[in-house]
Amino acid sequence: MNDRQSRHASFRVLYMKNSDQLQDFSRCRAILFDFGGTLDSDGEHWLDRFYELYEQSGFDLPRAQIKQAFYNADQLCSSDPQVVPMGLRPLMRHHVRLQFAAMNLQNPAKEEEMVERFCAKTEDALQRNAGLFERLKPVYRLGVISNFYGNVATLCREAGLADSLEVILDSVAVGVSKPDPEIFRIALRKLNLVPTQAVFVGDSYERDIMPARQLGIRTIWLKGPYARIPENAEPADCEIASLTELESIVL
Repeated sequence: MNDRQSRHASFRVLYMKNSDQLQDFSRCRAILFDFGGTLDSDGEHWLDRFYELYEQSGFDLPRAQIKQAFYNADQLCSSDPQVVPMGLRPLMRHHVRLQFAAMNLQNPAKEEEMVERFCAKTEDALQRNAGLFERLKPVYRLGVISNFYGNVATLCREAGLADSLEVILDSVAVGVSKPDPEIFRIALRKLNLVPTQAVFVGDSYERDIMPARQLGIRTIWLKGPYARIPENAEPADCEIASLTELESIVL
């Protein structure tokens, strides 16, 4: 067993021990969610999705090059006020166009093909989770805390999520990003709740689970197909592979 496998095995043992001591999540008053990778897919990081999209579109590119282009587009979107009013499809056209430009790719048809594939999958997940929110709303106060481009509220409105949400925090809009615990504190203050009254659901262990745990917020980890676990990770209160499992835990 290599070091990585050993860390995963140790994490699983910790999780299994902890699972026997789970508290009743239904006693909490609020459920807070990450957006990208959590509400728009079942634990898939956008970069991992783009690795697959480039492969599906027939591009033979090193992953290191795709990663650099992706994070370049990510940074440009985060600093561009014109992104703030963008819905999903305008945002993704802009993002993919920036990626292509960074790699000197000129293929408008492939750009649009990738945008369509990304958006179709995202829209399916958001539509499903809008229904989930409708079922959770009578029992819990709901919110979103996301590292995004200033337009996560726009995406929530577009997807039919916003009517169920009492708080929507976007890192660009509030000037604080995860894993800084302050962005979680802002959400709790807006809801007038203490940490133990909230649950946070997210796909990133480093940006979501660890800082939420640090504050005393209960945590549900949405473990995606390419999950990354920090070496110093402590177990979340619960682990799921899809938000479709959430109702059986909190209701």
